[in-house]
Amino acid sequence: MVKKQSKQALLQATVDLISEKGYFGTGLNEVLSLSNAPKGSLYYYFPNGKNQLMVEAITLAGEQVSEVLRQTFIPENDLKTAFEQVFHFFVQQLEASNFKKSCPVATVASESAALDEEVRVACKQVYTAWNQLIKAFLLQKGIPEETAQKQAQFALNLIEGNLLMSRVFQNTEHLKLGLVTLLETIK
Repeated sequence: MVKKQSKQALLQATVDLISEKGYFGTGLNEVLSLSNAPKGSLYYYFPNGKNQLMVEAITLAGEQVSEVLRQTFIPENDLKTAFEQVFHFFVQQLEASNFKKSCPVATVASESAALDEEVRVACKQVYTAWNQLIKAFLLQKGIPEETAQKQAQFALNLIEGNLLMSRVFQNTEHLKLGLVTLLETIK
C-alpha cells in the first residue's frame, strides 16, 4: 500500500508541476520534494526516467479532467448548464493558482509534443478521450453525429485556447467570452 501511495504521490506532484511549468521546467528533484516520496521510488516506478513519468502524469491529468466531464455531462444537465459547469471548473482552477497553473496536457503539448513521440501520443489520447466525452453528450442531446463531432472539437479547442489566453492575461474574461461564444454556436 505504501508503495502504491508513493507512485500516486509522484504522479500527482508531476501533474501539479507540469500544469505550471511544463515538461522542461519540471525537474525530478522538484517532483520528489513535492511528493515526499523516497528517491528510490522514482526509479522503481519509472525505470525509463522522466519521459515515462511525464507520459503517466499526462494520462492521470487526462483521467482527472475526464472524471469532471463525466460528472458534468449527465442527462439531467442541458447544454448551457453542462458547459457553464465545465468552464466554471477551469475558471476555479486558474483563479486558485493565481493563474500559474493551466491545463497540464496543453502546457506539455505546446512545448514538447513535437519533440517526443510518446509525449505527443499521450497528449493525443487525452484530447481524443475528452473530445469523445463531449461528443457523446452532444449526441445524447439530439445533435446529429457529424455536427456533434465538429462541435465537440470546436468546444475542446475553444476551452484549451481560452485557458491559455486567460492565463496569459491573468483574468478569466477569455474563458467567460469563450463560454458565451460556445453557447451561441452549439444548439
